[in-house]
Amino acid sequence: MFSSMPSGTGESAAATGFPRAPCTPRCVAIRSPLAFAWFRGGAVNRHDGGTRRGPAMLPHIAWRLEAMIAAIAERRAPATGAIAQALRKVPRHWFVPSVGLALDDDGGAVPIDRDTDPPAWWDAVYSGKPIATCRGGSAYTCVNPAPSAVVDLLEWLDLRPGLRVLEVGTGSGWVTALLCRLVGESGNVTSVEADPEVAQAAARNLAAAGIRPHLVVGDGCPERGPYDRVLALSTMPDVWIEQARPGAVIIGGDDKAARLVVPETAS
Repeated sequence: MFSSMPSGTGESAAATGFPRAPCTPRCVAIRSPLAFAWFRGGAVNRHDGGTRRGPAMLPHIAWRLEAMIAAIAERRAPATGAIAQALRKVPRHWFVPSVGLALDDDGGAVPIDRDTDPPAWWDAVYSGKPIATCRGGSAYTCVNPAPSAVVDLLEWLDLRPGLRVLEVGTGSGWVTALLCRLVGESGNVTSVEADPEVAQAAARNLAAAGIRPHLVVGDGCPERGPYDRVLALSTMPDVWIEQARPGAVIIGGDDKAARLVVPETAS
């Protein structure tokens, strides 16, 4: 059945770090019609002072990350638990290229460039705004979604260690990385991306972060199913439902994000 909020039992606020959002799920765009500004992107982004798996995060990065988590928690609860820890383990800047577009709520966009204006770049990455990260032709074809929306989606998925997850739309790889952290080594994440260039950039980002999901260029991966959870930030064809096991939770939709629970009697 479809519902605006998860039903039944799930992780508590203490377990996730954030209480259940009281609002209707929002759509997170993965494609944007923005067709202006030159974009240099796709390159692996490393934080100052070392590799992603190297030294501890520098203070100016750490406080921005904590401020972002606190801003999300402001409308929820203290930022502790699995989701908050995942945000710390795979910080967003690992998945944002040196140049991109910070997207405003009113539809505007501000170019950001880490080389020419580092403070503005860091502020944008941890401002909570969506960021266009990959350009194809005349349109930006990949958006690193707003962190608060990502937290909503992760909560609605009701993730836990050991689950098999299908993500449709790898994007920058950030949500993929968070999924991997939340299902743990005993879980399994398969992520499919239809755009080969976007998929290649995501693969580089994930490899540099030391995270190894199963990546597929295409629109599905039935051979690795059935799945316990499906996250699809676009339309939801029947084939994805067919790849889910009975009792599975699917989050997806085009204009609206919806939650679908596959009946236990499904075959």
